[in-house]
Amino acid sequence: MIGRLLRRGRAIAKERIGPVIARRQPTRTDLPLGTWGLEVGPTGTVWSDGVDLAALAAEHGTPLHVVRADRLDANASSAMAASESADVFASYKTNPVPAVLARLHGHGIGAEVISPYELWLAMRLGVPGERIIYNGPAKSPASIRTAVRHGALLINANSVSEARLIAAIAAEEQRVVNLGLRITVPGAWIAQFGVPDLGAAADAVRTALDDPWVALRGLHVHRGLTIRSAATMSAYVGAVLERAAELRARTGWSPAILDLGGSLACPTSSSLPTRQHRLNRALGSDLLPPDPADCLRIADAARLAAAQVGRDAAAAGLAPPRIVLEPGRALTGDTQFLLTSIIDINDGPLPHAIADAGINVAEPVTSEYHQLISVTSPGLPATIPYRLAGPICTPADVLYQHWRLPQLAPGHVLAIMDAGAYFVPFSTTFSFPKPAIVLQDGPEVTVLRTRETYEGMTSLDVHPSV
Repeated sequence: MIGRLLRRGRAIAKERIGPVIARRQPTRTDLPLGTWGLEVGPTGTVWSDGVDLAALAAEHGTPLHVVRADRLDANASSAMAASESADVFASYKTNPVPAVLARLHGHGIGAEVISPYELWLAMRLGVPGERIIYNGPAKSPASIRTAVRHGALLINANSVSEARLIAAIAAEEQRVVNLGLRITVPGAWIAQFGVPDLGAAADAVRTALDDPWVALRGLHVHRGLTIRSAATMSAYVGAVLERAAELRARTGWSPAILDLGGSLACPTSSSLPTRQHRLNRALGSDLLPPDPADCLRIADAARLAAAQVGRDAAAAGLAPPRIVLEPGRALTGDTQFLLTSIIDINDGPLPHAIADAGINVAEPVTSEYHQLISVTSPGLPATIPYRLAGPICTPADVLYQHWRLPQLAPGHVLAIMDAGAYFVPFSTTFSFPKPAIVLQDGPEVTVLRTRETYEGMTSLDVHPSV
């Protein structure tokens, strides 16, 4: 009885008070198409540097990932503009498309890998050892041996036991390994990542310094939580330097390489603030885009870190270490978008638009702001609220709980922006094949990855019927 009364009370409160709260929330103002180099073309649809995206979707089918070569080149060039301040290594896990990675390497960017597969891929792409950093909590002994033989710039041990394993393999190979030690700082990822105890870290440092097959070169930290501002970056670097000083006081050792990890933000995408996300789900208030102008860029982060680390080293009477950044979403997030088509409209108080892209290929949308653009009708007012659901038979397959769009109908093409970070690696074959990926370089469109086939989905199965 009490439970029913409470539920009824909440329903009444939502019905009567909810609209008042919703009206007081700010209204979304979409970032202009030009933010991504898009425009309304002569056909009235959205064009990308001379390419009609509606026609592109019709030609290649949807879902379809589109990589913009010019934006990839611009981000890489911008990142390398501060190479005198920090060395840049691309996070492979963020966007492990070989052609994308190869293009980044062409600008001088190194490879930051976290698995045996990614190490293999970097080597297949011709990345020399001095341009590879091997991170991750689950390095296989065979892959460590490969990295030692390849002369990786750093193999960052995730734990004390892994540091011992790396050293043992180096001794077996009779080859000095470039070892780094991952530690933790307040406000950064801890859990299974890095050595949290300073005493244990100090013991690992002493052991490494006494090992003739180990060159202890680096100290590695990864914040994990996104860095959007100079203030956040400065506070993070300060925490790392404080931890490094504590380690130096115990061991007398200072790293030659200070690896600050990644976590730099994509300017046009961001995590959803908790309150805003809840109001969007419950009351239909708008999700608000981040301000790209307020986002710290890779080169600026490099210069800020270099200045801060330089001052710290000078105060301690030491030579400043070489700084490493491992950006992922800041490099590739806004260089790619995902085209999806509407399959059906399930009408109701809040109509459900069923798209051919769902959590199987666009999972990051469920927790991040990704602007949704009408490719088919960009000139029409976005006044109709929709819940955009995917093709999977589960209530969890909802990408946008409440997003205003022009009138939709089957065949309408939408673009999910900033799909260049974690969309591809998080994709699954949940009932549907994975999408194709194309590269747009001016008017030229090249297929980077073909759409998965049914035969491809079952190619590893051993059964007479498939």
